[in-house]
Amino acid sequence: MAPTLTKAHEFLKKCQMRENPSGGFKSVYRHSRKGAWTFGDQDHGWQVSDCTAESLKCCLLFSMLPKEKVGDKLETEWIYEAVNFLLTMQSKDGGLPAWEPVRGHPWLEWLNPMEFMEDVVIEHDFVLQVG
Repeated sequence: MAPTLTKAHEFLKKCQMRENPSGGFKSVYRHSRKGAWTFGDQDHGWQVSDCTAESLKCCLLFSMLPKEKVGDKLETEWIYEAVNFLLTMQSKDGGLPAWEPVRGHPWLEWLNPMEFMEDVVIEHDFVLQVG
């Protein structure tokens, strides 16, 4: 079982985003992604708050296991980056959006021409469940 745990831990460490998008990501209204995880690997490119929380939780659990079973722990700096990312995503009401902080106004949803896909124009907060 140790090789499987080691591979899983290495996959998680490789998939964490290490840098922000290049070329002035703020000028094109992108949010910081340094320290975040995506749905898959780094090629996906879009940070996801719940994937980051779950991946960070797994890495912290791996850090409690012996090095012989899971390999080297996630660097402390990378843990801080993940926590910082999650804190920057948190809204004033304590919720977390999936992709990026809520910026748009609710009235923008009126511009959505697809009745079968409601609430997709702007980002919405979700309740963070701990445990």
